[in-house]
Amino acid sequence: MDSFKIHSRVIADYRGYIESFINIRDEAIRAEVEKALALGRMWPEPLIQFNPSYQTSGDLAGLVESEHLHPWLKDIFRGYRLYRHQVEALRLGAAGKDFVVTSGTGSGKSLTYMGTIFEHLLKAPQSQKVAAIIVYPMNALINSQTEEIERYKLEFEKNTGKPFPITFGKYTGQEDDVRRKEIQDSPPNILLTNYMMLELILTRIRERGLREAIYSGLRFMVFDELHMYRGRQGADVAMLIRRIKSQCANDVVCVGTSATMVSGANPTEQKKVVAEAASRLFGKSFSPIQVVGETLDRSFNWNGILPSPEDLRNAVLSPVSEKGALDDLKNHPTAIWLENAVALEKRDEILVRRKPLQYSQIVEQLASTINVDPIKCREHLQAVLQWITWTNVEHKSDRYTYLPFKLHQFISQTGSVYTTLDQGPNRHITLEPGVYRSDSEEKKPIFANVFSRVSGHAFICVFKNAASRLLEPREFREFGDEDTDQTDGYLILGEDIWDPVVDIENLPDAWLKRRANGTVDVASDYVRWLPTKIYFDELGRYSQKEPLKYWEDILKAVEN
Repeated sequence: MDSFKIHSRVIADYRGYIESFINIRDEAIRAEVEKALALGRMWPEPLIQFNPSYQTSGDLAGLVESEHLHPWLKDIFRGYRLYRHQVEALRLGAAGKDFVVTSGTGSGKSLTYMGTIFEHLLKAPQSQKVAAIIVYPMNALINSQTEEIERYKLEFEKNTGKPFPITFGKYTGQEDDVRRKEIQDSPPNILLTNYMMLELILTRIRERGLREAIYSGLRFMVFDELHMYRGRQGADVAMLIRRIKSQCANDVVCVGTSATMVSGANPTEQKKVVAEAASRLFGKSFSPIQVVGETLDRSFNWNGILPSPEDLRNAVLSPVSEKGALDDLKNHPTAIWLENAVALEKRDEILVRRKPLQYSQIVEQLASTINVDPIKCREHLQAVLQWITWTNVEHKSDRYTYLPFKLHQFISQTGSVYTTLDQGPNRHITLEPGVYRSDSEEKKPIFANVFSRVSGHAFICVFKNAASRLLEPREFREFGDEDTDQTDGYLILGEDIWDPVVDIENLPDAWLKRRANGTVDVASDYVRWLPTKIYFDELGRYSQKEPLKYWEDILKAVEN
């Protein structure tokens, strides 16, 4: 799989899709739009984000023995090598402490709360009581986690020959009536849901049995993707959590996870910020000690210093096998340089992620380091990244990866073309919204243009202010206020835009009134919608009775 070719294909397809809607008759405006598309204004260069390795801390069997956890956990998570942050979180959970895990994608955050919940249920089985609620922001995540628990169940039954002693079920609103009735009548130990459905469980009569099972048995409340609950939605969820806790017979352990919640200058400050956010959401006091961050490690062989410019230059100028051996990749100068100069850095003696960079920035950084042509560096880096991708695919059964990366592509929302009311060489054309032309001392207003899909003719969006006798800018979906002198409409340039004698037949039949003598008139209710001639200047001053001096210049510019 070539990520760069896939990316190029997706962008080309999207560009073709966007261009299929563009029909602009005005040559100057069309040239400006085509220039912006060619420069990638709507799809800037993607960011490359590396996902480093995590520091390991033994296996689950060792943790079970050292922390006196239930021995069956070894059969559920057999073969798992634990990361350091997983061990720290499991220790907090086993001690009945609230915690938040803030580690990257693919770092096994779900194992921290699943292991905690399983440990409790294995030691204190509960029948038809909900001991844990796990809330996800999307049903797709619920479906994925349900499949993961199914795998845990099969692994346990294969290793022990015993039935899995923990019940679980998803309750999202997508289940059929039969399955919903089963959960209502026989609540599972672990309920996977979203916060909207959880709100309904607390209020609907038919979920009374499920609600009582929650209030009598709940021990754990988990919110995955904690960063999603901000603003008004965060306030709603915070109140929901408090309502549940106020009715529960037991003290509820609150758990949160997030891959993108951290902020602050250093890891200590980051934990403090996350603890404050968790305290507000869960209504419980979280200290920084209860925030478990990721502890990163290196994938490739590292002797404490970056490869020398000479070694890097030799590597760049040598051919790369995109299906080379793993040991060769671990010792390759470019791979080591990527991990330590681009993906990771030391901060306060702690290994942390660097900010994602655009591919061209990485190329330039390498080219300036070794004084080699950027085109050659670009080709070499792409080959090494393909080698990394192929290696991770080949070793996917190991469950541990070697500096995988993602391309993050941002797509800008399509906007409007803006012009001043000048015509000819003085007209200013821009794709940046605003009120006035930014590069002129005169306060010339700029107006949004929209285009007919049939003819490509430009329609300039304006408010006509009868009080000030000015045409004022408006966006396409902005409308005038009937209680004021401001009405919305369009300017269409040209003398031949509307001929009442010829064009009346193009109006909808409902607009027309046909008389017995064969003449056709516009019905009185629709007369106000017909185009009327208006004269204006570059500052938006207008007249409907006589041309302004500037109008003659506009006509000359249009004719030219």
